[in-house]
Amino acid sequence: MSACRENPGEFSLGKQFIESHTGLNLIDTFSVKLSTVILDTVQTSGTGNVLLGSYHDDIFGTITSNSYFQVGVLENYDVEQSDTYDSLLLVIKYNGYYFGDTTKSQRISVHQLTENINYDYDDVITRQTAFHYNANPIGSIVYTPEPTSSTDTLTIKISDDIGLDLFAKLKDYSDIITYNETFTNYFHGLALIADDAYEGSIIGFNATEQDVRLVLFATRKALTSEETEVEVEFNLNDSTKQFNSIVYDPSSTQLKTMSEQRNKLPSTASGGLSFLQGGIGLAIRVDFPSLQEALLFERSVIVVGQLCIAPLRNSYDKSDLPSDLVLYEVDGLNRKTAQVFTNQGSVASSTLVVDELYHEETTYSFDVTRYLNEELANSYVDPEKGLLIMLPATAEATRFYRFVADAKNRNTKLKIYYLSY
Repeated sequence: MSACRENPGEFSLGKQFIESHTGLNLIDTFSVKLSTVILDTVQTSGTGNVLLGSYHDDIFGTITSNSYFQVGVLENYDVEQSDTYDSLLLVIKYNGYYFGDTTKSQRISVHQLTENINYDYDDVITRQTAFHYNANPIGSIVYTPEPTSSTDTLTIKISDDIGLDLFAKLKDYSDIITYNETFTNYFHGLALIADDAYEGSIIGFNATEQDVRLVLFATRKALTSEETEVEVEFNLNDSTKQFNSIVYDPSSTQLKTMSEQRNKLPSTASGGLSFLQGGIGLAIRVDFPSLQEALLFERSVIVVGQLCIAPLRNSYDKSDLPSDLVLYEVDGLNRKTAQVFTNQGSVASSTLVVDELYHEETTYSFDVTRYLNEELANSYVDPEKGLLIMLPATAEATRFYRFVADAKNRNTKLKIYYLSY
């Protein structure tokens, strides 16, 4: 007991020889200003995910996700002149992901593209992109999603006109069927379009060559009059050009003014709240208006800087909070300039503590020690700079995690531990 100290931040080494002025202090009164930003671009191509469906949220608005892709031909196929056409089916495989209420039915229409899929820029395609397709569907289905059941595929019957046309070219060994390039120029691809009148959920499917297939079925009669089934598969071709076109409609919410990344919606204009959601690119900007005051700490050094953000109480009962968030430095136009790292060189990702009992102490925290020290290093704090909280890139493109930050919550703050000497 004689070794205990009342103040663990007080250093006493050598105190018997000279009075010590060294101490570890905490300040958590720096103001934290939150805003909502919407990213101009969210890459949704080449993610390995087909996202289909429509979901309405009273806070965030309506999200509808459609998917575009190309199919190619196999190097070898077995079709004989005497074979008889049966059917053409589109088969896609669930990947287990869903967002929303899966007890509600959905309607998906399959349309044939009227142009080739091309990249937007830098060999990527973003969520705002769409390509022209024939308005008349070549297949459709109304179904109740079962993303986690033993029924792991969704099958949609495709028009016999399309099937018979492909079957005839297979029989003739047409050059169109021989090479992917010639086939894509003839059969540009497919668009899977979700009907936003069926608001319920957005469902994930695998976007791989094995899991997205047009399957043509035919019957072959042998000399013994026995019948055998013939299958020819047109699989997903060039997965980098498979993408999800995500349409966002916030017109019924307080986010209706969100349109460009350079603009931000201050939490003071949205009831003290700021918003983050994947897929559509909603992110939270953080500014420290009073950080300049830290320059008044004479003979001191910041040893720990911790940014804490609290979610709105009861805003996440129906949707799980994202487990991982990351930080970027941004300029006055909300453009990302650098990712934030810790002193150890690792990405400054979030730590989430969930108060499952009272929902009052749930908090995200970030290590911003290195960022703060770099900002204060030249004795000047740029008022145009800030931080952007968002999902990691992979989750941003494939998951619709949502987070409502409460700027008025006492747990939303910047905590600075500094060593004075």
